[in-house]
Amino acid sequence: MLEKGKIPSIALFLLLVNLVSATAIVSLPAATARFAGRDAWLVPIISTISGIIVILLVTALGRRFPGKSLIEYTQDILGGWLGKTVGVFYLFFFIQTSGVIIREFGELLGTLVMPRTPIVVFCTVIVLLAAYSVRSGLEVIGRLAELILPLATIFYIAVFLTTWQKVDFSRLLPVLENGFAPVLLGSVIPLGWRGEVLLLAMLLPCLAEPRKGRMIGIWSVVLLGLLLLFNEIIIIALFGPTLNRLIFPTFIIPSEILVGGFLRVDSIMVIVWMSGILLKLAIFYYATVLGTAQLLNLKDYKPVVLPIGVILTAFSILSFENYVEIPAHVIKGFPGWAYLFEWVIPLALLLIAVIRGFKPKY
Repeated sequence: MLEKGKIPSIALFLLLVNLVSATAIVSLPAATARFAGRDAWLVPIISTISGIIVILLVTALGRRFPGKSLIEYTQDILGGWLGKTVGVFYLFFFIQTSGVIIREFGELLGTLVMPRTPIVVFCTVIVLLAAYSVRSGLEVIGRLAELILPLATIFYIAVFLTTWQKVDFSRLLPVLENGFAPVLLGSVIPLGWRGEVLLLAMLLPCLAEPRKGRMIGIWSVVLLGLLLLFNEIIIIALFGPTLNRLIFPTFIIPSEILVGGFLRVDSIMVIVWMSGILLKLAIFYYATVLGTAQLLNLKDYKPVVLPIGVILTAFSILSFENYVEIPAHVIKGFPGWAYLFEWVIPLALLLIAVIRGFKPKY
């Protein structure tokens, strides 16, 4: 095993929660409201089911190949060359998702904080920070999750509580006025987003108690669903029908809140969000580096950390001409790729493993 370190159950739990929430809390409310309108709060409930299914698939495979990652047991199931080919496609999926994360980070900072700064500066900085985390090992990334996520959750809840007097729950009514079809249409993107917990397949071998992997995964998806449900309800109750015209409604909420009469809370929210994005990128970055080393049969993954970082930075810059193309990709391009890598291939791998007689080891 390339990764010698082990992470505790709580660290894995927080890593999985942050994996989706870092981007979903900011981007999903407006995206789902464009399709589902005031019924967008139902979307997190539906997408939670998707996340649980992915966890069940991943852990069913992990139990048949203990101590091995997705990239490794794919070769056991499909054979050498075919397994390696599927592994390469998974690495591309990780790289593509990482590129979108990096570009979203750069575009949002460029829009909200320093609009005159070239986007490549922001992208390079976050990749370097993530590279340092990845080289330090998964244990360090797990400790970052234990530090960042509880503080971020407390902060978000405190911000939402300060807006309680402006909340009007009548804006959520009538429920399902246009039927269930708009809700299903609004669920297309979140279903793919919630499936990002697929990365449990890369992290499970590093868990100190692998037998608890399924329980940890399911509870992380459930908590994530509750957080996103709370977030969606409050935002709809605050902005009502104007929500679908906003890009980052979560950042608008604290814009008028002052601490001590001079410190704007939205600046703190940007810092909190940056921390979550850094942690999410570090997880995808780590999965890419580890998977690359396993495909190339390297003894250590650290030599490929910086080369992969250069690829991620270049991909984030060259893949999109401007910010407008990112939502277009998330709405039209991402769901198809996500369903393929998060649902279809793991299900196919599990079926083939069962047919070939690979039985659970625990």
